[in-house]
Amino acid sequence: MDTQLVRHDKPYNVICGNNGRFALHIATLMVITEVEQKDIGRKVVEMVPMARCYPVVGGSYKADGEVWMNEEQKDCLVVCREGEAVSLHTLKRVMEFCAKTAVSFYTKKMPHFFSGAMLEYGCKILLPTENGKTVSDYDVCLVFEESNNGSTCMVYADKDSDFFFNDYFVNEPEFISLTSSGLPTNLESIRSLAELRDNYLQILKFDGLRNIKFITKNNAYQWFVDKLNDTEVDE
Repeated sequence: MDTQLVRHDKPYNVICGNNGRFALHIATLMVITEVEQKDIGRKVVEMVPMARCYPVVGGSYKADGEVWMNEEQKDCLVVCREGEAVSLHTLKRVMEFCAKTAVSFYTKKMPHFFSGAMLEYGCKILLPTENGKTVSDYDVCLVFEESNNGSTCMVYADKDSDFFFNDYFVNEPEFISLTSSGLPTNLESIRSLAELRDNYLQILKFDGLRNIKFITKNNAYQWFVDKLNDTEVDE
């Protein structure tokens, strides 16, 4: 086994790991090993070098020089460069990445973690503008996708939305607070989406965000959207 350390130049990339953590990518640790490769047809066996690359991160007293050995560099998301301005699209990419990799707790709290990382690394979040003014009010169109013969339902923001939302629930015609299966109820899903909405509003209010309103083209689930818009989350 051989190792090589490749140092990077500033400005460093801000990366997000599959554990939901942010850091500056200051170097790459290459671990090179030889693996056996067989060609059964020709009965040839040879040793082939294989390299795995792990990010060496910095940016805070907790992480400076730490090697993320539990995740390869290819499995991390490059968010932006330090000191760079980022958009809502950047935040949405991070949310989509974390929804696939990190635990649900990180997904719900990710707007706060993202905002903290951007502040630490000198990055400013810029909201879209129209006619020179910041767009403050947004409509998020929710899509409802039934599965398991209609017994469960996925709910998520459509692809044109500026914000990421994703959840699922047991498909009951009335609002319920408990299911025998242990899966989220419609009320739990509504609260989860409302909490995420409020997280967006909290971190972006000083950048100009004022309101997120949910809509849908699916009349069968208008009741869900109405309840969601009327739901206030207690602090």
